Amino acid sequence: MDAEKFVEKLYAAGLQQKAGEFQIDYGYHSSFGLRALDGKIDKRSFTENQGITFSVKKGKNIGSFDCGELEERNIPLIIEQAEANALLISGDEENFFHDGSGSYQKVKKSAPVSALYAKLDKEKYVLELEKAAYAYDKRIKKVISTFLGEGESKRFMKNSHGLDLSEKENRAYAYLYLSAESGGVTRTGSEIVFFDKEEDFNPAGVAAKAAQKALDKLNPTNIKSGNRKIVFENKAFADFLETTAGIFSANSVQEKRSKLVGKLGQKIASGFVNLVDNPLLDGGYNSRSFDGEGYPCRLNEVIKDGILNTYLYNLRTAHKDGVSSTGNGSGSGNRGISFSNFYVMPGMLSRDEVLAQAGDGVYIVGLNGMHAGYSSVSGDFSFGAEAFEIKGGKLGRALNQITVSGNVYRLWNEIEAIGGDLAFNPSAFGAPTVFVRELSISNE
Repeated sequence: MDAEKFVEKLYAAGLQQKAGEFQIDYGYHSSFGLRALDGKIDKRSFTENQGITFSVKKGKNIGSFDCGELEERNIPLIIEQAEANALLISGDEENFFHDGSGSYQKVKKSAPVSALYAKLDKEKYVLELEKAAYAYDKRIKKVISTFLGEGESKRFMKNSHGLDLSEKENRAYAYLYLSAESGGVTRTGSEIVFFDKEEDFNPAGVAAKAAQKALDKLNPTNIKSGNRKIVFENKAFADFLETTAGIFSANSVQEKRSKLVGKLGQKIASGFVNLVDNPLLDGGYNSRSFDGEGYPCRLNEVIKDGILNTYLYNLRTAHKDGVSSTGNGSGSGNRGISFSNFYVMPGMLSRDEVLAQAGDGVYIVGLNGMHAGYSSVSGDFSFGAEAFEIKGGKLGRALNQITVSGNVYRLWNEIEAIGGDLAFNPSAFGAPTVFVRELSISNE
């Protein structure tokens, strides 16, 4: 059955059966992919899925039931199961559906450059991407993965309070992952593009970036363990931010899993640090006009001039603290906290100017083992890192794998400089180059 017709029939049945307060969330996603290997198209894939979540409020609690088969005969079962699930939940905190009130702003989502992408020969692109990687330098020994993917998604939600919203988006990307070898040492490099800039359509340029990342890491040296000045490459700090962002969630604060309890209005970072969650960012990877609960989105200044300005709230946590939602609710049956475009605001310095301020230290370009090496309660972290030495304010030799350790709460206060080169990872967490006064490093 057509999804919109199914939702209308389910909505009418909910009203007729007097289900009380209820909400319907519909989601659709399709994806297409091409993979090249050894000079030929190795794999083609296409997936398509859709489903609804029907949620019902009983007392203070909301129970949900998911269904992927949109057939009219399933409607009585969907309502019955959602009501039964709601009655099984025991909780003291009030949960809510939004009524659709508030101002919903139009946003420009990240999307491929349509005119160029429509003309793109996708098979030729991935084959040329692989070929260009091998041609870049004889030390490129293996192109591990060459992939182009595209996807379409749409969602709409409708509830008994009058909420009626919809949105859709398209995404396309190419990914290249390769290895370089010299003197018995192998290092990897990768690059991902989203076809939202003209340069993304040049496979040779994309291949050059991935290859050079791997080549730069060859002939590594060791560095003495100890406390060092640390400069994070923009995307490396974006990955760090993604791992540790939960400390700003109202849910984590209310459950005492964040040390930011009671810190609103207090200094928690260097005075020039500004951290935002911006769902209205023009062309952002996770820009949206409403959150997963249907609440209108807005720009949230989480840290402003070093001061903790707000936590990020959904409807439930906002009610508990007696404030409004910040538009960070996650959707359907999972009523948690989600991030949109979450990033450190850029400064005015170039990367080289930040390195010059550091003088001597370590430049981190990649982190690994991040979830296993991080305690969200204490804020302590210990991550594997790919890095370079900094000597006299300039990049030096690549380093053998190191471990970088510290505490996320102290780190925010020890930021010495911020670059102007804001970049995002695929999960829409972003940062410019960031100079941290001191972290501990050790050789693995």
